[in-house]
Amino acid sequence: MGWQTQRILDTVGTATGGTQSINYNLESIEALMITLQADVADGLRPPNATTGGTGPTTFTSTSYGTIATASTGRLGCQIFSEGPGTLHVTLGTSTTSTTLYTARLSAGDYFEVPSNYTGLIGGIFATAGTARVTEVS
Repeated sequence: MGWQTQRILDTVGTATGGTQSINYNLESIEALMITLQADVADGLRPPNATTGGTGPTTFTSTSYGTIATASTGRLGCQIFSEGPGTLHVTLGTSTTSTTLYTARLSAGDYFEVPSNYTGLIGGIFATAGTARVTEVS
C-alpha cells in the first residue's frame, strides 16, 4: 500500500494543469480508495509502526482469567508458558476450559496471537503454572 500512496503523491505533485493530468490522478486515487475499502472490509489494518506495548506480564490463573483485554491498538501478543502446568488459551469471548480452547501450551511452548487480532484473550492453567505475556501496540 505504501508504494501506491507514494506513487499517487508523486504524480499529484507533478500535475501543473490540464484535465488529462487531473483525470489520471483522480483515477489513481479512486483505485487506491477501492483497495483500502476492500482491505478494511476484510478486517485488515494498514501497517503501523510499533510504538509501545505492555509486558511481559505474568499469568498464573488456575480458574478462567483474562490474559489480555480487547484492544483496537494491539498489533501483536506473545505468550510463553514457563510451566510446569499446561496453559489453555482462547481467542474470543468464550470461557476457556481444559476442553474448550484455541491453543494448549505446555512448559516451554510459545504462542503468537495471529496478526491484527484485537479481541479478548482468555486462559486457564490446568495445574499451577506461569506464562509471560507481551502485548505490542
